[in-house]
Amino acid sequence: EMAFYWSLSISQFFDVKRKDFWEMFIHHNTTIALMMFSWTAHFTRIGTLVLIVHDCSDHLLELAKLFRYVKYRKICDATFALFSVIWIVTRCGIYPSWILYSTLHDAAGFIHMFPAYYIFNTLLGTLQVLHLVWTYFLIKAVHKALVKGGIDDNRSDSEPSEHEDNQQEE
Repeated sequence: EMAFYWSLSISQFFDVKRKDFWEMFIHHNTTIALMMFSWTAHFTRIGTLVLIVHDCSDHLLELAKLFRYVKYRKICDATFALFSVIWIVTRCGIYPSWILYSTLHDAAGFIHMFPAYYIFNTLLGTLQVLHLVWTYFLIKAVHKALVKGGIDDNRSDSEPSEHEDNQQEE
């Protein structure tokens, strides 16, 4: 899984530039650092739980995109709705209330605090901030879909390059 995040972290510089480029960059590098810390600092249980929580919804988003590409709109919308529910439950419910809470409050009773512990919790907190930002955009997309009908991935729109700007001006 670490190789996957390394590939995402590097390939995004060569892929279509998305509106959430920096959020994704921070997310991928934070995830890589968390995996390395969880293995080297013997926090493998927490590291494994974080990966499981994150992997619960990711495949559904890719599946929804696949259905959209083949123009199965109703299945796409249903899959996206399921993705949204699982995202909110896992990343805004389970992750902060069980995993993050456990590392911030319960861990002190089991292990001696050392510098890596504080770095580890800072990385976990960074992920939670990103979850909240993306949840905000997810809820906006769901609201827009309910009002206008259908789901669009506005994030996929690239920012216009200088070359495109110059062509529009001509």
